[in-house]
Amino acid sequence: MKRTLCLTDVDLYNCILFHTPVEVWFDGELEDSGSFIEAYTDEIIKVGGVYYMRKLCQINRIA
Repeated sequence: MKRTLCLTDVDLYNCILFHTPVEVWFDGELEDSGSFIEAYTDEIIKVGGVYYMRKLCQINRIA
């Protein structure tokens, strides 16, 4: 599977719009894989019912 880093609001919005699964990496460890982005702001992102600080995690789109 191809993984693409989501950096911008447009990337995150596209994941929500097209119901694309993502991976969440936090502190170098995989926290979640295959869940969907539910919401985001400038500071947080909600994936699979869990809130993450946007600047502290890495979101990869799974395609």
